[in-house]
Amino acid sequence: MALERLQSLTERDRALFAGMQDDEAQAVFAYLFSQPRQAGGAPRLRSRAIGLYDPFCDRRHHNLGLLWQAGPYSCCDHRCAYCYARSYLANFAHGGATKRGFGAAFSRCLEDLQRLKVPPRHLSMANSTDVLQARLEREHRAALFMFECIACYPGLFASVGVLTKHPEVLLDDERYTAALLSLGAEVQVSIAFFRDEAAARVEPGAPPPSLRRLAVERLAARGLRVVLRLDPLFPRGVPGVPDLQSWDDDVRPLVEWATRVPVAYVITSPIKLPFRRNLMEGFHRAMLPAFPVVRGSYRRMAPDVERAVVADLHLLGEASGLSVEHCFANILRRARQAQESPVDDRNSTIAR
Repeated sequence: MALERLQSLTERDRALFAGMQDDEAQAVFAYLFSQPRQAGGAPRLRSRAIGLYDPFCDRRHHNLGLLWQAGPYSCCDHRCAYCYARSYLANFAHGGATKRGFGAAFSRCLEDLQRLKVPPRHLSMANSTDVLQARLEREHRAALFMFECIACYPGLFASVGVLTKHPEVLLDDERYTAALLSLGAEVQVSIAFFRDEAAARVEPGAPPPSLRRLAVERLAARGLRVVLRLDPLFPRGVPGVPDLQSWDDDVRPLVEWATRVPVAYVITSPIKLPFRRNLMEGFHRAMLPAFPVVRGSYRRMAPDVERAVVADLHLLGEASGLSVEHCFANILRRARQAQESPVDDRNSTIAR
């Protein structure tokens, strides 16, 4: 029945199931569409608390495959000037909030994934919103709830990743590190600046980089696999545009520090400039000349400038003995690894 209902999907949505065995496609379809938003409505790929990673991605053209994402909060308090979520989160300016009923919905998703024998894939926490933002997490401990729940389902996910600007929250309670270590989880910490004062100009609500670096050092010492997200990379040397992110005072010191920790590797990507809504006007005006290319809801750097900032970081990482990976290449690698080496035994240890 599920395979027949696949035909009711759009061509774009059907691309998610390309290459799957029939039993896999049936399990994934049954999971995603077992709780329709309204009776008789068309199936949608955005219906679960553990939902499809980047449901907006056109998988006909980008081989992202099946990946999951989950987060207990919507929006956040960081107010980053460059945040791409400004382009699509209507309530961006209102700050972070909890998702009503998330805990029960998350638990149901874990039960359904196991019951339906959905093939193990990577779980990202989270894509658009920090799951460890301090104000909300210290009040609700929803991320801790997630980590401990997942730990009760070994083998359900091929790998688990956490993306945050608040690694210090993981030091609040030993249960965080215990759960993440049991999952073999990877903690990706976003630090785009070495200087606190430089970060404060464009990340006014985020913790200072010095605090994030200290937390990374402590987490690495506890045995957690920590990755530096030197992300985003800002343009440099563009006439009339301020160099907000200094090569000598931010990028190079961050890589040198990451080598000493050491972090596992570095993830990066060039900045995209949202321009349709929720703009930080002063930042937008100052940066606009460096972003002549319009693609979708974002402005992008000139291709040669974009390639240069990424290539420079790759060379610096290579010289320092650190692997540097583009963020999209990183998630494609996660998808490929899960497809090539699935976790078949649901009672086994989750693959890293």
